[in-house]
Amino acid sequence: MQTPVNPFKQGLAEKRAQIGLWCGLADHYTTEICAGAGFDWLLVDGEHSPNDLRSI
Repeated sequence: MQTPVNPFKQGLAEKRAQIGLWCGLADHYTTEICAGAGFDWLLVDGEHSPNDLRSI
């Protein structure tokens, strides 16, 4: 059985630029849209935005 490849870690190992988005919106619908937009990474900010554990 093969181990799944993590494309983010693989890109870092290959020194490719990783394009991402810092999401500070308190709306899970918007975050889901951003997650499907093709970014390499998405950070959901729980400290500097109106997000809390329920919204994350």
